Amino acid sequence: MILADLEHFRNLLLERENSLTEWLNSAQNSREEEVHQVQSLLSQIRDALGRVDDKSYGECNICKGAVERQRLEVQPTVQVCLDCISRQEQTQLEEELTLASKIHRALLPQEAEEINGYELAVKSISARTVGGDYYDFLPAGNNRRARIVIADAMGKGLPAGLLMSNIRGALRILAEDIGEPRALITRLNQWLCRNVPTTKFFSLFCAALEEGEKDQSEIVYVNAGHCPPILVRKTGEIEHLQPTGGVLGVHENFEYEEKKIIINRGDMLVLFTDGVTEAENKKGDMFGEVRLAQLLKARHGDTLNGLMENILGEVMDFSDRKEFEDDYTAIAIRKL
Repeated sequence: MILADLEHFRNLLLERENSLTEWLNSAQNSREEEVHQVQSLLSQIRDALGRVDDKSYGECNICKGAVERQRLEVQPTVQVCLDCISRQEQTQLEEELTLASKIHRALLPQEAEEINGYELAVKSISARTVGGDYYDFLPAGNNRRARIVIADAMGKGLPAGLLMSNIRGALRILAEDIGEPRALITRLNQWLCRNVPTTKFFSLFCAALEEGEKDQSEIVYVNAGHCPPILVRKTGEIEHLQPTGGVLGVHENFEYEEKKIIINRGDMLVLFTDGVTEAENKKGDMFGEVRLAQLLKARHGDTLNGLMENILGEVMDFSDRKEFEDDYTAIAIRKL
C-alpha cells in the first residue's frame, strides 16, 4: 500500500478511535457488555494503527496479499482478503451484498420521470454490487420547475453507495423547501461538510426545467464539479455546460453560480457520470468527451431509448471489457 493510502487509512482510524474514546468517557449508564464490545473494537483499531506505522497495514494475514481497499473503507480493522475468508463468512457477505444491492437500486428512480414538454431516458449500471452514482427527479420546488439531479460519489462499491444514500436523503429533505438550484446545492454542500468526513467528495449537476409544450424553454442549472453535460442543438451545434462551482464536501463556504440556457424544440441535453467518458480500453485510452459528443451528434435523431443503448454499446465495444470498472450513468433529455 502506497504512503498516501496509509495516511488516508491512518486518518480514518484516528477518527474512529476518537469517536469510540468519547463514547467510553460518557458511558457511565451503558451496559457492561456494550462497554466491553467498544473496548475490544478500540483495541483492534489501535492495533491497526500500529500496522499503519510499520507499513504492514492492508496485508492479508493468511496469504500475505492485499486486502481489498473497498472493504477497508467500510471495516478498516479487517485483516483477511476475500479469497481467504471462510465459506461461512463468504455466504454471509454474499447475503449482505445482495440486500445492499436491492436497497441501492430501490433508492434510484425505477423509471424516467414524465416532465411536460420533454422526453427522457436513463441508463445506469453499477460497477460493483453497490454503486456510487446517483440520479433523481425531484418534485417541483417553490419555483415550480421540475428538477433533475445526477451525481457521482468519490470511489466505488459499498462506501460510495452509503455516501450516495446519505446524499439522497439530505437532498430530498432540502428540496421540499428550496427550489432554486443554487440555494439547494449550497445548502447541500454545507450539510455534507458538517456531517460527512472530509475524505468523501461528491460531484453533482442539478437542472431546473421550465415545463410546458412550447417552442422554447429555460433551464437553470448548477454544476458542482461534475462532468460537463452535452447540449446538442437540433442544428447539430454542440455546447458543454461547464462547472459553476467546486465538488461538494470540500469546504462549506464554496459558492455556486447559477446559469441559464434556452432549449429549443428538438434540442437534446445529455447528462452523464465519468464512468461513461473515462471508460478505458486495454491500452489505457479513455472513451472521452470528444468521442461521446461526436456520437451524440451522429445519433441525434434516434429515439432516446435507442440512443441510450447505442452509447452503452459504443462504450462497451471501445473498452473491450465485459464489465465496467466504474459506475455508469447517462440521462438524455429532449425538448418536445
